[in-house]
Amino acid sequence: MAKIAPFKGILYNPNKVGDLNKIMAPPYDVISPAFQDELYKRHPHNIIRLILGKTFPDDAASNDRYSRAAADFKKWRDEDILVIDKTPAIYYYIQVYKVGTDLKSVPSGQPLTNIELVNGQRRARKGFIALARLEEFGKGGIHPHEKTLAGPKADRLKLMEACNANFSCIFSLYSEPHKTINRLLEDCCINGSPIIDVADDDGVESKVWRIDRPETIKKVVEAMSDKPLFIADGHHRYETALNYRNMMREQLKDYTGNELFNYVMMYFSNMDDEGMTIMPTHRIIHSITDFKPNTFLANCSSFFDIEEFKWNGKVEPRVRKEFYKSMEDTGARLPSFGLYINGIDSYFALALKQKDTMDEVFGSSIHDVFKSLDVTVLHALILNNILGISSAAQENQTNLVYIKSMDDAIEETKKHGRQMAFLLNPTKIEQVKAVASSGQVMPQKSTYFYPKLLSGMVINPIGNGEVVCETVSSNE
Repeated sequence: MAKIAPFKGILYNPNKVGDLNKIMAPPYDVISPAFQDELYKRHPHNIIRLILGKTFPDDAASNDRYSRAAADFKKWRDEDILVIDKTPAIYYYIQVYKVGTDLKSVPSGQPLTNIELVNGQRRARKGFIALARLEEFGKGGIHPHEKTLAGPKADRLKLMEACNANFSCIFSLYSEPHKTINRLLEDCCINGSPIIDVADDDGVESKVWRIDRPETIKKVVEAMSDKPLFIADGHHRYETALNYRNMMREQLKDYTGNELFNYVMMYFSNMDDEGMTIMPTHRIIHSITDFKPNTFLANCSSFFDIEEFKWNGKVEPRVRKEFYKSMEDTGARLPSFGLYINGIDSYFALALKQKDTMDEVFGSSIHDVFKSLDVTVLHALILNNILGISSAAQENQTNLVYIKSMDDAIEETKKHGRQMAFLLNPTKIEQVKAVASSGQVMPQKSTYFYPKLLSGMVINPIGNGEVVCETVSSNE
């Protein structure tokens, strides 16, 4: 179960950097090259220089983006641009954002800057930042829910080796219907102003309070001690932290188990709180040899009820809206998704005909927990079984492009070389919990937890020899 600890976080010094809005950034893996340039220009001390430094043609092992990040990190600490807290703390982190949004004109990998609001409802996702003791997946209380790739883990490990720090939080979920932990933290903050109060490029407000009362920390640590954790975002960084820990264990002669590298900085959010939002990621298909739309639809009709939404130029916006509504309504009852095929003036809503279809086709080769998931039905029954895209090709994105906005997916599919777009409903939070609890992992891009956590709020130093606060037992 969760073993957590407070820590002495490193934070930006507003007296040195000025406007904190200018030094934050989204997670490294959603930053496009164009936005990377923008963040570089925004402030000379923007966290981008640490989490995703630029590469140059003459880079070498002794002078690359990792060594430059390490040099900047040291320099900024020496110059008090970054300062470490004197007392171990946990950090209450709230994000206030708009819901009921459709992500417009936002290709995958770029900041979500052009959000068209369907309504003005605001939602607050609450959580806290602390350290979590690292555990191998399947051997403790920390569970993944998505697959990872080797490339990103190698990249993040080089950064950790160079800087010996966690610059960004792993995003984890826990379940506590009574919301005791949130109330404990809120009671500490009710009469105090946040130490960080910023807004990102999406208009998401992020507020952080430092909580260093020993009695409150002790209560939170104890309340979390019996709770399994489910990683929502940051799978690559978590596995990187495991690899870093294992490497450091081998190098250290007098290993005690208390060293900071046995822990990773993590954001903990209650999945039973009303502030949780999951968005889908849509799939564009390309480069399928001898693709024939009518034949493909006929093959799909063996497993799916297909509702067609025909349109022409004048009525297309109205029909698209009806199509989206049908997707949402059907998705509340059974596995289903939308389909747009390049060159056909129709949208198609596909709904699985029978609940036991996945059993009949795949038997026990697919775990039961997956058989009601839209994304698994799509990947297994259509991408693999009908289109012949192998699991390896899916993982390598040989025929796939991922896009967050339904409208953008449709427009992208109209381009030459694109064949069709599959539009998905959001994965439900209880489905994420069920998959992770069973020890299984979903296909890539099954969930998009919105909003993303900002990098630059708090940094965790994990230098060799430093130990965690005595508040937490060192027992394995």
